[in-house]
Amino acid sequence: MPCSNLFWVNRADIWSFGITALELAHGHAPFSKYPPMKVLLMTLQNAPPGLDYERDRRFLKSFKELVAACLVKDPKKRPSSEKLLKHHFFKHARSVDYLSHTILEGLSPLGDRYRTIKAKEAEFLVQNKASLGDKEQLSQKRTVDIL
Repeated sequence: MPCSNLFWVNRADIWSFGITALELAHGHAPFSKYPPMKVLLMTLQNAPPGLDYERDRRFLKSFKELVAACLVKDPKKRPSSEKLLKHHFFKHARSVDYLSHTILEGLSPLGDRYRTIKAKEAEFLVQNKASLGDKEQLSQKRTVDIL
């Protein structure tokens, strides 16, 4: 890949990182309730999505600044990945050991969690099937009662 193309790919990755950070912060991607074509048009025509300094008070100022830096519309004005790694947000991040201990402590193994989810899904399907059957029986009973 020519060197000039690499610049644009890296800057697109920075934008994607900012969008991913927003998705993690809010639990959904920006404009996720709209169809893809509308999202594309909104992205091109509107101001970039971001964290609201008042509404999103629970987030650190450095996180808000990081997201804002990643979501600058002009790719030339976005930070490089090297510069982004030197950002205050990353420089003051907790260690990997702390994060893995804090987040993963007490978490059951992935296989167990998967089986639990699948069992709940199966139970939900059985209950819904039963309730559909009950509705059908009730509907048939009403029809018979009317006749």
